[in-house]
Amino acid sequence: MAKKQGNRSAAGGKVKVGVIGAGGIAMGIHLPSLRRMESVELVAVCDLIPERAAKAAAEFDIPKTWQSYPQMLQAESLDAVLVLTEPDQLYRPAMACLAAGKHVFMEKPPGITAYQAGTLLRAARAADRILMVGLNRRYIPLVQHVLKLVRQRSTINQVDGRFNKHSSADFYGGCASALECDTLHVIDLVRWIAGGQPVKAALVQGQFDSPVPNSWNGVAMFDNGATGIVRANYQTAARVQSLEIHGPNASAFVNLGFGDASCTAELMFFGGKGTQSLSSAGAGKQEHLKLDGREIAGSDDYRVVFGYEAELRDFIECIQTRRRPLTDIEEGLKSLQMVEMFRANLL
Repeated sequence: MAKKQGNRSAAGGKVKVGVIGAGGIAMGIHLPSLRRMESVELVAVCDLIPERAAKAAAEFDIPKTWQSYPQMLQAESLDAVLVLTEPDQLYRPAMACLAAGKHVFMEKPPGITAYQAGTLLRAARAADRILMVGLNRRYIPLVQHVLKLVRQRSTINQVDGRFNKHSSADFYGGCASALECDTLHVIDLVRWIAGGQPVKAALVQGQFDSPVPNSWNGVAMFDNGATGIVRANYQTAARVQSLEIHGPNASAFVNLGFGDASCTAELMFFGGKGTQSLSSAGAGKQEHLKLDGREIAGSDDYRVVFGYEAELRDFIECIQTRRRPLTDIEEGLKSLQMVEMFRANLL
């Protein structure tokens, strides 16, 4: 899909990458992952705080540091740029990179409103560049494997996603709500797995020991008949993330953390006879399957187990093969639109 002009390096050799933002997500996730990819050449890193850029450059052998991303875009020969800034600072660097003819990977959310995401989509299409959003949960090997197994045995009629934390919902100093900035991960998973477009939605919003709302329980109906349920609460004992997928012949529970970095799943397949009452008829003869996410991923590395490295590999491969990624900007926009659909229907 990308123009060949000005992209010879990506087509015939290593993809030359620059990074905007040298904070925790860059240092802990993205730069270590990129360094392991033979098809990537890390060219430059930019941060408003020069010491952070210098630290990243030293740790990951990056030749050049910049404090100004417009200057970096003008001076450096880059195929792609990772924009790893805070949510309210993602939009303008991403737009500038597209205007400079670069492929872009941006952290979520793809703008703090669907309007911003829509503008980014139009800019990416006009420039014929890839714009990928960091919705890594779709790339978790366990999630992909579970979804494959469920779909082999059943249609899907319900998807439940949960994301709890003991944290402020006033994200990044109040630039936007956790619903757009964080719970978006679960909303995106539910929408993607349900497999249709949401046509109706309703949201119950709570506010516990907080200056802003910090609890959301939503339900959505999709045009294919599936139901999506989203639960988030930022005043719970610890971080909890889980996913349930249900259909007439298969059910799955995916544990993506219960106060820890656990990654496991249990699947159950219909055994040919319905169970109306456990107390009177006993349990059915369902087939059960337990899965370990680290075993599925073939690694204990957090970046691999939770899909971060896979999403970056997909980004680089999409540049090389001219295809759109699983979490293209269009997908990010649709998930932000679902957030806004929920907000428009508060109960």
